[in-house]
Amino acid sequence: MLLAGERHGSLPVLLLVLTLVTGVIDAISLLTLGRVFVANMTGNVVITGFAIGGAPGFSLRTSLSVLVAFLLGAGAAGFLIDRIEGRGALLRAAVLIEWVLLAVCLVLVVVHPPVVDSAATLAVAVIAAVAMGMQNAVGRRIAVPDLTTSVVGMSMTGLVADRTHSSRQAVLRRACAVLSLLAGAVVGAVLVRTVGDASAFGLILVLLAGVGAAAHTMLRRGPDWEG
Repeated sequence: MLLAGERHGSLPVLLLVLTLVTGVIDAISLLTLGRVFVANMTGNVVITGFAIGGAPGFSLRTSLSVLVAFLLGAGAAGFLIDRIEGRGALLRAAVLIEWVLLAVCLVLVVVHPPVVDSAATLAVAVIAAVAMGMQNAVGRRIAVPDLTTSVVGMSMTGLVADRTHSSRQAVLRRACAVLSLLAGAVVGAVLVRTVGDASAFGLILVLLAGVGAAAHTMLRRGPDWEG
């Protein structure tokens, strides 16, 4: 309630966990899948520009494939949005699909450890981007202010630009969004560097399972959010 009031109930907490997931998965993708973002498309558009401009170390094939995959995932989420009533039910369904897609990524990195520009590594990046496209579209539909699960630029801007007339809830929401993404990136980087991609994907699956289970439980006993 403290994060977003009665209208959104527990949804902000669940979206913050998904923001943490974003940090972890972008750490994986940037560090081992070919210097590309699979969740933050603002960054990936810039990376695509670097690749077009001929900057070394950036793959145009990978960045463009990820962009297309992200859009496909967002389009698939639009299909769900049109057919599933209620924000909680939509979140539960999307997280289940996201979990399955990222479980496939886990299997791929275990069987074929990431090698930049290899077919298996590109497949992992593409599948992960589809999952994150779905997550972003669903987060947009759930529409908790400042909690998009991926982009925190506007949240950071709001923290300083609107400081004199923002509510305590808005300040807390924005700060938590930034810190969740940062924490995910830190944890993801540590796991990738010390243990490997599989452990980072494993953590993501645990977090998604927690979100899905929480949404399911809330729906069964009566959600604390509207719509």
